[in-house]
Amino acid sequence: MNDTISIKKTGKQILVFLFFLFLIFFFLFKGKDVSQILKIAASASFPAIVAGIAMAGAFNLSEGLNLGILLKAMGHKVSFAQGMKYAYMGFFFSSITPSSTGGQPMQLYAMKKDGIDLSHGSLALLMELASFQAMAFLFELFAVAMIPVLGISLPATIKILVVAGFIMNAAFVAFLLVVIFSERMGQRIFGLVKKILPRLPFVKEETKSQWIRKMEEGLLEFHACALLMKEHKKAIAKMCIISAGQIICWFGVPYMVYLALGYQGSSFLHIFVLQILIYMSSSLLPLPGAMGISEYAFLQLFGSIYSGSSMTAAVLLSRGISFYFLLALSGIMLLLIYGAARQRKCNTIFS
Repeated sequence: MNDTISIKKTGKQILVFLFFLFLIFFFLFKGKDVSQILKIAASASFPAIVAGIAMAGAFNLSEGLNLGILLKAMGHKVSFAQGMKYAYMGFFFSSITPSSTGGQPMQLYAMKKDGIDLSHGSLALLMELASFQAMAFLFELFAVAMIPVLGISLPATIKILVVAGFIMNAAFVAFLLVVIFSERMGQRIFGLVKKILPRLPFVKEETKSQWIRKMEEGLLEFHACALLMKEHKKAIAKMCIISAGQIICWFGVPYMVYLALGYQGSSFLHIFVLQILIYMSSSLLPLPGAMGISEYAFLQLFGSIYSGSSMTAAVLLSRGISFYFLLALSGIMLLLIYGAARQRKCNTIFS
């Protein structure tokens, strides 16, 4: 990977991200008393905000631990710092690229630089993704079951997004499980795709061939996942438990914001389920970090809990902690990590 090209590409992605961010702030503050919103946000309970930040930080920590567990199971000596580097890199580049497409390629690049085989790196990332998605889907099933119990009313637009997101996530998890655990079914699916791809119009033959080659490689990775799970059942179980804790902490941030703003009356469970529904509603759209749609869904679903300027302050704090803070933290940590690495390289050259 050429560093110059990478820097230029990253710069463009950041500019697009900042443009989206500007639009979000514009629509959030449009026609509102900005000074009042900022006053409410500034008056939030400091201990509750710190607790929310700690819960959000568990997201990157969990991914770093899971990647470390998987890579160690494959025989690589991965330090805690390396695992966190891969986690920060994944979050940062996933957040600034549409459909989170930039995270894994950059993680693989970092792993290769550390001497980890690309096949092992790809396998670890695939397993980490499968663990997170499987646990998230279990929580989604729980949230859907709790909607009538908690008396949650979904606006029409959110209901459509939630249903579409649920179906898409269910299909994705089912696909992962089927292809990982059934080699025969995986081959059948791949055979069907190979018949369909050549008939696609407006796609170059070279591109079709690349897609088929990547799917062949992916199929091998899926089956390697099944073997890994059979060989390291304890490690996989530990990883799933960590992923569950990761989701509980991450989706629990809005409740800490709720407490920080001095509200009472709604339970952790109620707000936790609302956050799961926000996650489901934002799964379908290929926006960087689910920007815009997450804020919109928050405004729609939390309308019965907050009102007026408090609502906007809650959006800013909740998304600010669970996404924008993590993005800034990931970017800063990457700058420090690679700054330190470059400094060590310079010291070695001139020593």
